[in-house]
Amino acid sequence: MFNVSRYLYEFENFKLDVENPGLWCEGQLVSIPPKVLETLILLVERNGEIVLREELLEKVWKETFVEEGNINYTISLLRKILGEKDLIQTVPKKGYRFIGKIEKVLNADKQESSEQSPISDITSPNFVQLTPSKTRKTFRWAAILTVLTVILGFAVVAFRSKNEVIAKPSGEQISSNSRPETVEALQFYTRGKMILDDRDAEKRGERAIEEFQKAVTLDPTLAVAHSGLAEGLVSLAVAANGAKAKDFYSKAKIAVNRAIVLDENLAEAYTTRGLIRRNCDWDFKGADKDYRRATELKPNFALARVLYAHLLSPLGRQDEAIAEINKAYLIDPISEVVLASQFAVLEARGEYSLAISKAEEFLQINPDNSFANRALGTFLFHTGEYQRVIEIGEKIISKTPNRKPFVWLSLLSASYLKLNQLEKSQELLKELETEAENNSKARHSLAMNYAESNQIEKAIEALQKGFDDHEERMIWIKIEPRFSNLRSNKDFQTIVEKMNLNLTE
Repeated sequence: MFNVSRYLYEFENFKLDVENPGLWCEGQLVSIPPKVLETLILLVERNGEIVLREELLEKVWKETFVEEGNINYTISLLRKILGEKDLIQTVPKKGYRFIGKIEKVLNADKQESSEQSPISDITSPNFVQLTPSKTRKTFRWAAILTVLTVILGFAVVAFRSKNEVIAKPSGEQISSNSRPETVEALQFYTRGKMILDDRDAEKRGERAIEEFQKAVTLDPTLAVAHSGLAEGLVSLAVAANGAKAKDFYSKAKIAVNRAIVLDENLAEAYTTRGLIRRNCDWDFKGADKDYRRATELKPNFALARVLYAHLLSPLGRQDEAIAEINKAYLIDPISEVVLASQFAVLEARGEYSLAISKAEEFLQINPDNSFANRALGTFLFHTGEYQRVIEIGEKIISKTPNRKPFVWLSLLSASYLKLNQLEKSQELLKELETEAENNSKARHSLAMNYAESNQIEKAIEALQKGFDDHEERMIWIKIEPRFSNLRSNKDFQTIVEKMNLNLTE
């Protein structure tokens, strides 16, 4: 016996099958994204009752991370599909309820067809009571039409997969299939990637996530959309502090694992999961495995090689790290991400003069690039050119007097200290301490100043808080030159050991 629904929900010109989910309007199957259909079923089955937003998230989106704002988009799509009459009522600050007049009717056509022939399960549904003689003739013609439809469907898929492609920002092309919701979902995905790749875009992480969630709503089986969602969440996590960062990482894990379940050969997903394992879990073996998998699947994926280098370098594997950076450069020599990524590895290798020349070369092309300016200031500090650090840093912080960049507060305070300008150094240190009260990243920079001024207990206390918060910058402490005064400290060594930073393979 085939699993067919004996009853349908009928409202306006629609009929809704909840056991074999589908929506029909005047006998025609309605194109509706799966999650939108699940939302409609839940609302219809609870007709007249308020369905809380939390319940929608739990029941419709249980396998996927989405935010409440995405429910608004789902409801908007549903209202558009149902037409002019507003059958769904918004209950402010609570949820939604279906307010249409519903009748539960016998699905006579499907009941009879289930007893006659398995072909009837895939015939175009007409909710008309048929006599036995008419039914047999109808099924015979339906069978013929079904076979032709299937053949045509395969032809359409083959044609589209051969001729229709949607370009991703990285240059890779994704073949579309015959489902219109997938094509539209890919468009949202591409828009999200473009926003996320624009590092100067305001609130790029939040805006990109909105686009990725729309893609997931339209096609929950689209692996790249889940991967993009994870990437957007990680971008927010990196910028956040403490519990908020952990929350973003937790949500990113859900999204990236879903992407890998849907497509075990998606290099982007392994790359993002590697970053999560590195930053959040300090699972360096797992991250190493993910990055290796990503580069095997997609050898010309520059970002995977850059992030792999930034895993290898904190672990002391500098030759391997620079090899990955060089590969990334050969793949994409004009990428600012690739160019900026080399500085951390050059610092770990102690190649300060080379790094200064590369930073200056970078700034000739883009004088406002924050990564290159920060790199230049850092390497000038390492080489003892403190006055130049001050000249560059004072110019930069003058542009944002109300919120001075903590990295520059740290470098400037340390430079003034080296030049024995103690009053100015202490003034900037106080500003950094104030910023560090609510900013774990500023606290990490502050720990460097404490270490350099031999305030060892304060430095260790700041680093211990960073350890407790899983601050992502902590992974660099073993090789950070400004922590050289702490190398022999037992408490510092304990933190390094607990973080698994002594891992060599």
